[in-house]
Amino acid sequence: MSYHGYVPHVKEFLSSLQHTPSVLEVGVDRGVTFISLAAHLSRAKKEYNLIGVDVLVQESTALTVSFLDRNPDEQRIYLLQGNSLVVLPSLVSQGFKFDVVLIDGDHNYYTVSKELESLNDLTYDHSVVLIDDYNGRWSERDLWYAEREDYSKVDVTTKPVETEKHGVKPAVDEFLQKNPQWRMSKPLNGEPVVLSKVIVADS
Repeated sequence: MSYHGYVPHVKEFLSSLQHTPSVLEVGVDRGVTFISLAAHLSRAKKEYNLIGVDVLVQESTALTVSFLDRNPDEQRIYLLQGNSLVVLPSLVSQGFKFDVVLIDGDHNYYTVSKELESLNDLTYDHSVVLIDDYNGRWSERDLWYAEREDYSKVDVTTKPVETEKHGVKPAVDEFLQKNPQWRMSKPLNGEPVVLSKVIVADS
């Protein structure tokens, strides 16, 4: 399954936050998760920040977001059309941090590894990260949107890079080995995994 099954848990987590929640989704596609979270936050929170990144923002997704009943000055939604490997470092440089990060863009070792490099700077100690296809068909195979016919005219896709490793799983495993402050869990059966930081109590 995709991480859609985690959405109720994400909503519950965001509702529990006492500060203005911030969410980042990489790979919005048709906006199933993005729009669901936007609708929930618009009802549950006076203020929030929701940012979606995709190499091709679907017109239907943008239109649905524009019809949401919300206060755009305080309930802020941004759909950014661009390459995550450019957008994420830009968000870091601007000081953005997120309570929830969802990663479901290019499913290849190179891209996911590069996306994860920004993770520490984009998150708080309490943040959670959902990553799709850790155990799916792209677990150890590469998917490049640049090679898909329906994305042939999208010039911001990442061109394929030859790497020794392939797929989402080795990229995540490597990140966890290099960053022991993060741990992985699978609260639901299926392809996605959840990363969270290990909080060490003061002695």
